[in-house]
Amino acid sequence: MNSVFAYLASAEVTDVGRKRRNNEDAVLRVPEAGVFCVADGMGGVQGGEVASKATVDALRDVFTVSPDAPFAVTAAAAARLASRAVNRASQWIKARSEERGLNGTGSTVVMLLFDRVMPEQARVLHAGDSRAYRYRKGKLQQLSADHSVAAAAGLADDKNLPAMFRGVITRAVGLEEAVLLEETPADVAAGDIFLLCSDGLTKMVPDKTISKLLRKHAADEPEALARLLVGEALKAGGEDNVSVVLVRVADALPQGPTQEVPARARELEQEAVAAAVPAATGTADDAERETGQTAVTGQTVDSAGFAGEGVTPPEWSRKTAQPPATPATPFPNEGETPAVQEEPEPDPDGFATERITRTGLPLLQPARPRRWVWVLALAAAAGAAAFWVWLKR
Repeated sequence: MNSVFAYLASAEVTDVGRKRRNNEDAVLRVPEAGVFCVADGMGGVQGGEVASKATVDALRDVFTVSPDAPFAVTAAAAARLASRAVNRASQWIKARSEERGLNGTGSTVVMLLFDRVMPEQARVLHAGDSRAYRYRKGKLQQLSADHSVAAAAGLADDKNLPAMFRGVITRAVGLEEAVLLEETPADVAAGDIFLLCSDGLTKMVPDKTISKLLRKHAADEPEALARLLVGEALKAGGEDNVSVVLVRVADALPQGPTQEVPARARELEQEAVAAAVPAATGTADDAERETGQTAVTGQTVDSAGFAGEGVTPPEWSRKTAQPPATPATPFPNEGETPAVQEEPEPDPDGFATERITRTGLPLLQPARPRRWVWVLALAAAAGAAAFWVWLKR
C-alpha cells in the first residue's frame, strides 16, 4: 500500500444474494489514492450490471491513469475528479440505454474520498440509496441521505408506502446525461470504521444490528468483518445483491499537513467552487438555475462540467451482448425502480458535445431544461406517499 494511506486498512465483499441470478453491484478500492466506492445497478444484466461497472471503471480510470490523477491530493480535488468521472459514465449509460431500448438503466453510487494532505478530512459523494456510515466509539452514524421517495416523504423505510413507491429512487447515474452528486464532509479520527454498502445490506440488516456487529468485531480484520456483514444479509434472506466496502482507520493518524498542495490541485478545487457557488449577490435559487447544483446543508455540489480527462468506459463495454429484438422490459429483476430526477443545465465545459470514441456511441446533446417539471412531479409523488401513510394511521 502507498505509504500516504498506510493508516487505512480496507476490504471489499460482494455477493449475488439468494434470490438474484446475476450481480448488478460493483465495488471499487483504490487504496493508493484513498478512493473507495460501491455502485448498485438497475436494469438487469443488459443494463444494471453494465451501468454499475461503467461507473466504477470511470472512477478507477480517473484516479489511476488520467493526467490529473496525481493531483487528487485533497479530498476537495478528488471530489472534483470523481464528479467528472461519474458524469461521463452517466452520459455514456444514458446514450447506450436509449440506443438499445433499455429504459430505466442506471446505477446508484456512494464514494468515500480521503485527503492526502489533511488525514483528518474526507468526503462522501453519493447518488441514490447506497449508503455511507461511520462507526466511532460505539456509535454508528449514517453519513449519506437516501435519494428515494421514502426519504422525501420523511420515512425511515418504504414498508408503509404503496407498492408503486417502494424501492423508487430519485437520483442515479445514467437516468439523465448529468447526475447531481450530494457531497458531505466527513471528519476522520483514529479508530474509525467507515462502511459503504448497497441496499442489499441495509434492507436486510437494521442499523442497530450493524452497529452491534461492528462493536463486537471492531478488532477483526476488515475482510472478516465485511464478510460477517454480508453473511448477516444472506442469513436474513439475501433478497438482493449485497456489497460492502469497509475502511478501518489506524489507532494513530499522521499529523497534517503531510505535504504541500500542488497548484493543479488548487485549480481543481477552484473549478468546483466556480461551478457550484453563485456570485456574492446571488441566492441559492440563482445557483441552481445557473449551474444545476443543489445546496445541501450549506454545501453545493458539482453536477457536471469537466474537460480534458478523456475518461471512457474501457474495452469490456464492447463485449456486451446485443439487445433483444424487442425492447427489454425495464427492471427485469424487479429491483430498484427509478423515478424522474432533476436535470442539470447544459454543462459550461461543453462535455455533452464530445463522443466516447472507444464504443462509438454518440453522446447526446443536453435536453431542454425541464427541472421544474421534475421537481413538481417528485413533490407530488412524495406528497402522495406521505398522504397514504397518514391515511393508514
